[in-house]
Amino acid sequence: MTEKIRQHENHILCGLVTYLAVTSFINQDLYAFTTVYASLIIFAVLAVMALPYALEGIKDKEIDLMLAAMTPILAFIFAIASHSGMGAVLIPSDLALICYVARHVRLTERAVRYIAFVGAAPVILWYSHVRWSYNFNMAGFVFMLMAFYGMILTELIELKYKKWICIMIYITSFLISTLYHSRTAVYGLVMFGIMFLLWRIMSTKKWVYTLVFLLATAGSVAFTGIYMYLSDAVKNLSVLNKEIFSGREAIWRELWGAFALMPVTGIGSGRILESFEIFEVHNGMFDILTVHGAAVFILVLIQLWRMFDAAYPKEETTGKDMLRRISLAAAFSMMFTSYFENFFIVPPYSILFMTFAVIACSCHEITTGVSG
Repeated sequence: MTEKIRQHENHILCGLVTYLAVTSFINQDLYAFTTVYASLIIFAVLAVMALPYALEGIKDKEIDLMLAAMTPILAFIFAIASHSGMGAVLIPSDLALICYVARHVRLTERAVRYIAFVGAAPVILWYSHVRWSYNFNMAGFVFMLMAFYGMILTELIELKYKKWICIMIYITSFLISTLYHSRTAVYGLVMFGIMFLLWRIMSTKKWVYTLVFLLATAGSVAFTGIYMYLSDAVKNLSVLNKEIFSGREAIWRELWGAFALMPVTGIGSGRILESFEIFEVHNGMFDILTVHGAAVFILVLIQLWRMFDAAYPKEETTGKDMLRRISLAAAFSMMFTSYFENFFIVPPYSILFMTFAVIACSCHEITTGVSG
């Protein structure tokens, strides 16, 4: 049974990506219906994919398995203590499984091509029929992700001038995101460009990756404090015809106050906010910290670090270096957009985030031909 799962893990992940892309990016009503169950579906599928490695990990007392197992257990206990909705437990639990599976599963080049095609293909539909029913910020973010998949697909196809094709894809996505007034996507694309160029210059400097990781994770939480301070000091500042300080500062100030009273267990997801009509943190890492507590946050932080550490190039290589740089920059750009939104921790984006990490981790096998 476990050997069959291992043999078909590429197919399982491809199927999951296809399901999420079709149900999320074709019709708004279908997306609204399926997203309710998406976190549970992701948990179930990734748990199956993790099973062969978990059985081996039990024998070897694997640290990654212990971290992955501790996360949902603590999240569940703290959810009870904070009177949180049980569905919220799936968010850190899915992230733990994403990190665990990403460290073990290796994609074949065929699987990477397929995932990149599925991720990029909806852009044809979105270009030909603008999805007005989707939130514009989300629409810009989707265009950003499609651009990343388009660059990955271009890199895997024998094309002349592929570098210029990737540049055109990037510029086009940037312009569309700007037209949509999607500041989150524009910011993500800017960070993608910075990281891609940075790693091209210093591809094996571990301190560079460490700095980027800290800025993308702990920096995201620290940003809430900076944002609150600036909101008091600066007035009437706008970008893309939108006020920069348009309410997040009030949400984050309220959440910090509540978290200070319950730092260990977190405040849960059942809290009614005075500053906003629904419970929405608008910051992925801050969401993990405030909703699930400091202990779960630290566990998630460690697992994210170990996942990215597996993807870092340890020495100068050739072949799929460009593919690795694109994938790593794409994964981190999703985390940097966490400064303003929680996209990378919720479906379908959490799995799209995972695919970038798995592709980066698989580059060595793709380069050497181990994966076919």
